[in-house]
Amino acid sequence: MSSSRSVMETFFRNFEHNSNSGAIGPLISQFANVFMVGGLQGAQVVQATAFALAVPKRKKIFDDLGCQSTELVSLHETELNGQYMMVETQWRMTFASADQAAEEIQADSTFIVYTSGEEPKIVMYLSHGDVLATLANRRVKT
Repeated sequence: MSSSRSVMETFFRNFEHNSNSGAIGPLISQFANVFMVGGLQGAQVVQATAFALAVPKRKKIFDDLGCQSTELVSLHETELNGQYMMVETQWRMTFASADQAAEEIQADSTFIVYTSGEEPKIVMYLSHGDVLATLANRRVKT
């Protein structure tokens, strides 16, 4: 990432902040009203209203597992056309608890962002792995 922030870097730094702070409203506002989520179990269409209900539950799961922070490590932007950007991101999630040493997990994901509106909006989120499974597998081995 360069020293002068691109629109996408600023957008994802805000995403990082909103994710870490638990600011549900600002986080949800970064997504389109309807967006697609893809992962290891397939793809689904998600309504922002349903997502808003799921975010606190997801945050609680991660908090209970000792998630201390999620940090944007890198991003790579590819303009798809004048209205959409593909943004490949790499995140570092740090977990710590009283009975486990701190550990970092890398989480890669790709976003398709609509850029022609007043503010950029995520229209597709593709997770490259399963952070919860990775964390469970690591902790079983220790």
